[in-house]
Amino acid sequence: MSRPPSTHRAAIIGTGRIASLLERDPLRPRPHTHAGWYAADPRTALVAGCDVDADRLAAFGIDWGIADASLHADYHRLLELERPDIVSVCAYAVDRVAMSRAAIAAGVRGLWIEKAVACTVEDGEALTREVAAAGAAAVVDYPRRLEPRYRAVSRWIREGTFGRLEAIHVLFSGHVVHTGTHAWDLLLAWCGPWVRVDADLDTPAHEAAASGDDHTRDAADAARYASALRDGIHDRGGRAHIVFEDGTEVFVTGGAKQYFVFQVDLVFSAGRVRIGNDVWEVATPADSPRYTGYRELAPVDPSTWMSPEDLVGGSVLGALLDAMTTGQAPALSLEAATRSLALGVAVMQAGLTRTTVTPSTLDRTLRIASI
Repeated sequence: MSRPPSTHRAAIIGTGRIASLLERDPLRPRPHTHAGWYAADPRTALVAGCDVDADRLAAFGIDWGIADASLHADYHRLLELERPDIVSVCAYAVDRVAMSRAAIAAGVRGLWIEKAVACTVEDGEALTREVAAAGAAAVVDYPRRLEPRYRAVSRWIREGTFGRLEAIHVLFSGHVVHTGTHAWDLLLAWCGPWVRVDADLDTPAHEAAASGDDHTRDAADAARYASALRDGIHDRGGRAHIVFEDGTEVFVTGGAKQYFVFQVDLVFSAGRVRIGNDVWEVATPADSPRYTGYRELAPVDPSTWMSPEDLVGGSVLGALLDAMTTGQAPALSLEAATRSLALGVAVMQAGLTRTTVTPSTLDRTLRIASI
């Protein structure tokens, strides 16, 4: 079936996992990738792709029916020849700002950028200003905030459904900026501005041991970290204590593990919520089965606490298309993404310097080169 002439022409720079390949995973819900969402939305047509990996690019073309002539190794050529309306920037973070700038200069009206949005806070802030000055729309890929469960948690915090939010424990496998950026986005949406950060970072030897890697790689990893200091810092795992302006304290446990995990445990004065990729639990006070006259937490069905408002989620692509149509800033904005990056950089800075970092002492030029 032919698409209407008003359909936005979309192109993807970087055709790897989140851009396309995850759509092949039989365990993932669909659509789940940039390409999958473009194919599913009648307002968009995926017309081109770019990647320096020729085999991956060819597979992308086959998967999405893209002609060889519209598969490019150079993103400048793609922008020049294809003239897309929307561009997904799914390459590594070290190139995302330059690619986004090139897309805006080529007249692209919508950007869907992967996270973390940049390697320095300074670059993220500059890109935010440049996109606004060009009159373009941009979103950064933080889909959890649009998902019904996370929307419910946000409302519960806002409305005080389970009393005052006292503390949060975040647990994830991976690195502080690359994986942690999902947590930073949620925490900022839930708790508002942060006021101070303390952190300890994992060493290469710790990461190798925790992930089950052969310890013979430790020396090579240490050399890699040392050489990286010339061009930026390599992302690492670590533990952090973050205090937010509203008084909420957050404890973070992130780093290499022999399993994949992303969970958030929220402790309220009148309840507890656990949410993550593999957990969705709510507990509220009830008469104790162990102590007469005491109340303890007992599990309840989370769905009974959800409202129709929570179920109206949407997609990242939908948020971008709405912003392109209305001219209003999307919830998943570049500005919000840069704040998330800043919190991740603050954790890295606190761990590297062994000092408390505040918004006024944050190093906006600190470059995390390996995101």
